[in-house]
Amino acid sequence: MGCPAPKVVKNGDGSKLLQNLDLVGQIVEEVVKASTVPVSVKIRKGWSKTNDVSVQVAKIIEQSGAKLITIHGRTRDEFFSGEVDLEAIRKVKEAVSIPVIGNGNIVNEESAKRMFEQTGVDGIMIGRASIGNPWIFKKILHYLQTGEILEEITNKEKLETIIKHIELEVQIKGERVGIPELRKHLACYVKSLPNASKIRQTINQINTKKELVQALKECF
Repeated sequence: MGCPAPKVVKNGDGSKLLQNLDLVGQIVEEVVKASTVPVSVKIRKGWSKTNDVSVQVAKIIEQSGAKLITIHGRTRDEFFSGEVDLEAIRKVKEAVSIPVIGNGNIVNEESAKRMFEQTGVDGIMIGRASIGNPWIFKKILHYLQTGEILEEITNKEKLETIIKHIELEVQIKGERVGIPELRKHLACYVKSLPNASKIRQTINQINTKKELVQALKECF
């Protein structure tokens, strides 16, 4: 119930549901009845800046039987721009007794710590910041446990991670589907490298695992 994408909300799904709280309750109740595992629900704080329903919908979700709530501290209208409303997330945490996960604009160690300190959430969810940067989880966990910031990974470590990602993708989906799907991830992996634009152009023309791995080795 947090997705802001036009193709989703135009069908009344995703964050559009935040304009119909009775339906939210009905959906959660039915899913809980049908599920054999605990149900979690992700929401945004509301549809627009004048429609902050985060506390109200969180209470409905809890009363309907869900066991965990994740809240992205922006409205649907804000998509992924502007500052995340940590105060709204804090209010949701205080309003319900089930665990609450904070989400939105967690991009590094400091922003992760700030989310915990200013909202009291039970955990955090990292989304877009992990694309092309999967080691963000290790770095944040280390910082929260020790207060130390880990050194940036080397290009050698980055290449090893990329190759493992390629191998897993092809193993699961095959080259025909997997390689095209990987392109957006690879673009994020290489964006900090010199000539990143040229590298993206090269990998976007490749359709086999062997050629892709070889091209990336040459780039790195």
